[in-house]
Amino acid sequence: MTKQPVTISVGEVLWDMLPDGKVLGGSPTNVAWHMAQLGAEAHVVTAVGADPLGDEILRILGAMPLHIDTISVIDGRPTSTVDCVLDAAGNASYVFHRDEAWDFLPATAEALALAARADGVNYGSLSQRSPRAQEATFKLLDATPADCVRVFDINLRPPFVSERQLTGGMERAVVLKMNDAELPMVAGVFGWDREANAAMDKLFGRFPNLKHIVVTRGPEGAWWNDRKRLASRTPDGDIRKVDTIGAGDAFTASVLMGLLKGWDVDAIMDRALGIASFVCTRRGGTPELPDALKSPFLA
Repeated sequence: MTKQPVTISVGEVLWDMLPDGKVLGGSPTNVAWHMAQLGAEAHVVTAVGADPLGDEILRILGAMPLHIDTISVIDGRPTSTVDCVLDAAGNASYVFHRDEAWDFLPATAEALALAARADGVNYGSLSQRSPRAQEATFKLLDATPADCVRVFDINLRPPFVSERQLTGGMERAVVLKMNDAELPMVAGVFGWDREANAAMDKLFGRFPNLKHIVVTRGPEGAWWNDRKRLASRTPDGDIRKVDTIGAGDAFTASVLMGLLKGWDVDAIMDRALGIASFVCTRRGGTPELPDALKSPFLA
């Protein structure tokens, strides 16, 4: 692809409330930030409340190289905050609150028009915990072109895990991305064998539109199953990990951009792991990437 790809990130935007202060987050929004850094015309479809925390999000995102005209402001619903706890190894756990602005995400006319010209779209499972937001997400996905690369980046946060959240997203996905803890959880939701290869076979069988299943594995790297083979990659060297927030989102952005550029699986995995590893060395999910990591995508 020679033109600048048009990408959409659909789902939550929020504040991660860390022990030392708040950090902008939300998996789809993190992906959009990295897509912009990697050369995409990156749009965000989400919702904030009509409150100071929402105003601050709009100011911050507006200063980034992102397109935010499809962010809705929802009266009477708060901007999302998430209580985030880090363990001794920097791994994050989250406590989510209910009935926040992104639970009322609308499929606006502007967002639907944008979807009709999208080259790639990423969307998650958490933001589909609300039937209203799920309906809006599906309307947007169904409005995308047939050749749009649709990446379903699931983020299973109990108790917000259900077959309803997963099925419609998987039916519309070209790429399914998750981590190695989520793969057996998905299998359990559907009542399947939890062994990794068996679960991936079941997913390909039930959802014939899926072309790729990508599984991140923390310090062990990642798997990529494209129906023909299971590729495995590990990151190069040790890293000085600060936290893992947003590492998977950076990986997703690299996967989506690599597919849009027509790269082979091995090249995408190597570059995605390099970017994800770098994000682990920085606080929060939206650090500035160094030129050495961005340059292959911008060439």
